[in-house]
Amino acid sequence: MKKRNILLLILSVLSLAGQFILLPKMPDTIPIHWNAAGEIDGYGSKYVSLILAAVPLLITGLFILIPRIDPRRQNYQKHNKAYSIFCVFAVLLFIGFVWITNAAAMGWPVSMERIVPVGIGLLFLVIGNYMPQIRSNYTFGIKTPWALESPYVWRKTHAAGGVLFCICGIVMIAAGIITTKWMATLSIALIIISVIGLYLYSWLLFRKESKKA
Repeated sequence: MKKRNILLLILSVLSLAGQFILLPKMPDTIPIHWNAAGEIDGYGSKYVSLILAAVPLLITGLFILIPRIDPRRQNYQKHNKAYSIFCVFAVLLFIGFVWITNAAAMGWPVSMERIVPVGIGLLFLVIGNYMPQIRSNYTFGIKTPWALESPYVWRKTHAAGGVLFCICGIVMIAAGIITTKWMATLSIALIIISVIGLYLYSWLLFRKESKKA
């Protein structure tokens, strides 16, 4: 874990330092927001890019802090592989988004409508693949009140969540390849339905378990 944290800190600091170096060469006004069609619909000062560039460093600090303050921090040793892979992928993804945004600001042709859904879809696949390994805790995973109360409900909820997150990831990647409005709508709708479904499933499992007691 220490090696992982040091690596992520170094990469995040280097990315932020690179942003400071690039800043004088950037135009005063840069694109800061894109709509679902990948069209620029918001502009801001180039100094806003420094805030975006600081996000990976902030996230890394949060990832380092969480296992130390979680009331069930001992479980982070049991799912260390899943947590480490998630942390590394998430930080690298955000660093990638920073420099893709920089490329767009410098006038390079960037297909945000493809890159962002594919990146997020890959993150969903990573989370879904390792979700069954996640042990009960208060900050990482599907933290419904019923799953936190029951180890059985936690395991079953995360097993189902792993499947649903992988499906959502595949659909998100497809939305990045097939850049149509209905695919974007489908991917967002599927994520919302999955979240609601997991909460309902978790509650039903807890209710069923409570009746047996």
